[in-house]
Amino acid sequence: MKECARRKQYVEVVATHCIDGSVRPQKIVLATGPVFEIEDCHEAVRGKAHTTGELAHRYVVKIKGKETYLYETGGRWFVEMKA
Repeated sequence: MKECARRKQYVEVVATHCIDGSVRPQKIVLATGPVFEIEDCHEAVRGKAHTTGELAHRYVVKIKGKETYLYETGGRWFVEMKA
C-alpha cells in the first residue's frame, strides 16, 4: 500500500492538566479554524514523529472514530497532516 506524504503542522490544543502531572488533550484547533473534538486519548509515550524523526511525547488520539497521533515537544503541539 502506498503511504501518502505528510507534513508537520503546529496546532492549538485544549487540554486538561491533572494533579498528578499528566496531560489529557481534549480538542485540536487548526490555524485555519476547524476544531476537532478528541473522543479518546491513550498511550502517551516518548516516540519519534514520522515526518521529522524528532523525539516528542506522542499521544494516540481518536477523532471522528479514527486513531491518529498528536505530538507535544517543548510546549508546542503538532500533527502530521497530509501534504
